[in-house]
Amino acid sequence: MKKFSIITPCLNAEKYIEETIRSVIEQTSVLANKFELEYIICDGKSTDKTIAIINSFESKHIKIISEQDSGLYAALTKGLRIVSGDIIAYLNAGDYYNKYAFDVVGEIFDKKKAHWLTGYSVTYNEQFHIVDCRLPYRYRKRFFNCGYYGTKLPFIQQESTFWSSSLNELIDCNYLSTLKYAGDFYLWSQFSKAQELKIVESYLGGFRKHQGQISENLTAYYKEMQYLVVQPNLSDFVLYCLDKGLWYLPSKIKKTFNQNGIFRFNHELQEWI
Repeated sequence: MKKFSIITPCLNAEKYIEETIRSVIEQTSVLANKFELEYIICDGKSTDKTIAIINSFESKHIKIISEQDSGLYAALTKGLRIVSGDIIAYLNAGDYYNKYAFDVVGEIFDKKKAHWLTGYSVTYNEQFHIVDCRLPYRYRKRFFNCGYYGTKLPFIQQESTFWSSSLNELIDCNYLSTLKYAGDFYLWSQFSKAQELKIVESYLGGFRKHQGQISENLTAYYKEMQYLVVQPNLSDFVLYCLDKGLWYLPSKIKKTFNQNGIFRFNHELQEWI
């Protein structure tokens, strides 16, 4: 039986943590014992009711690390050092998984031998209403090297992204723990050295937009990211110009131009193809 390992870094997250936890431990596939779950919550020594809320679940799936740390990626690193699952992801407090996410991800990892997967890019407001939902077009390995994703092209949505445990070997946890803003970009740039990021035409999870998020400080994000990228060459720029327009076209066109990189559900076969 495959195991999902999910990490939630948090600090003073009493307003958001309950819904995030529920979205993880109440996955339909977990409740049906289709997949095992290891849920590691790395708390930065919260002084509000965060720990009390976590403990109120009394879930066998939850492991708590509560100690002071130097930030989001220092906390995430603690979880990455101890994960034991086959499929890994992290979900910040306030963000949310679709309750069928593990079903979709698990099937594709198993049948399609995927190692790195993302779904629709979904954004919520404070009331958990979905306010934006877009199918990504394509993620090219070479564009990770030159830092196009998140600058010239859309960000990869971390809340919808899962990877095989084998990719953890590419992570320098000591380095990741020093990052303050662009740790997600570091992970993606490392994974892109070994695997292509595949897309599934499905809603897996989403990003909840609220005040006070680290992601609001884009200037600091870009500054930190610059240490991780190389200068693009002419062919990179030409390919980017071709890709850019496709990102904003209807999903049907995206699927036509990226038939091998986007999984979609076939209703006749009743499976992802």
